[in-house]
Amino acid sequence: MNLFDAITHAMATVSSGGYATDDRSMGRFGNGMLWISVVFMLLGGMPFVLYIRFFANPSLKVLRDDQVIGFLLIVAALTLILTLDLIGEGVFGPFDALTHAAFNVTSVITTTGFASTDYTLWSGFSVALFFFITFIGGCSGSTSGGMKIFRFQLSYLFLTKQIRQLVHPRGLFSIRYNGTEVSDDIISSAVAFSFLFFVCLVVTTLLLSLTGLDLITSLTGAATALTNVGPGLGEIIGPAGNFATLTDSAKWILCFAMLLGRLELLSLIVIFTPVFWRG
Repeated sequence: MNLFDAITHAMATVSSGGYATDDRSMGRFGNGMLWISVVFMLLGGMPFVLYIRFFANPSLKVLRDDQVIGFLLIVAALTLILTLDLIGEGVFGPFDALTHAAFNVTSVITTTGFASTDYTLWSGFSVALFFFITFIGGCSGSTSGGMKIFRFQLSYLFLTKQIRQLVHPRGLFSIRYNGTEVSDDIISSAVAFSFLFFVCLVVTTLLLSLTGLDLITSLTGAATALTNVGPGLGEIIGPAGNFATLTDSAKWILCFAMLLGRLELLSLIVIFTPVFWRG
């Protein structure tokens, strides 16, 4: 890798930008480059405030964060599952399977958008897995987009609380996150965001389908725009394709969806409400 490629790819990796200097994305580089990228994509997907705390007080204790632990466990689990699938399908040998699984899982979950190969040619299970990974996103306070790990964690904790409440109607249960009790307002915000996200996903998918796109392109295009991942699935906008052939109307819809996702939905939607302008 020459100096120009090194600088541009370094900036695109840490910022979760995903722009490469070649149509093959990261596919033209060897396994060593891919593993270096995995490390820095993960660093870009974790809360930057933890790095400030670490430099102020160098200790691994700062990494004992529920969100970071959950993020790394999810990446590890998805990488393992995908590696086993690739080996089982005979797509790659063990080490190459691990490398491509780790790289592409990390790229999608951190919404970086790099690709080491066209993973839409892998098994149907792998393609479906990448579709669901698209929604997860990295940690809050990172350069990643997506729904964010902490919202999934809070939604899960809220669900378990509701189940326990049904089993023990007279019980008093609280939700604790990172050792502190979480207020109902924060839980409500996380649940509301999740609901609104999927409403926006449905609306964007329908609007894209009206421009003449097929279901897979419309659905994954909406998902990748709202989460800011980059590549979708299918022949048109998959990791080996691009958005150049889409109609102007489809591109405008995706532009708005990308802004909506990057600004975390509510911040942009509230601007279009009459109450905001009257207040």
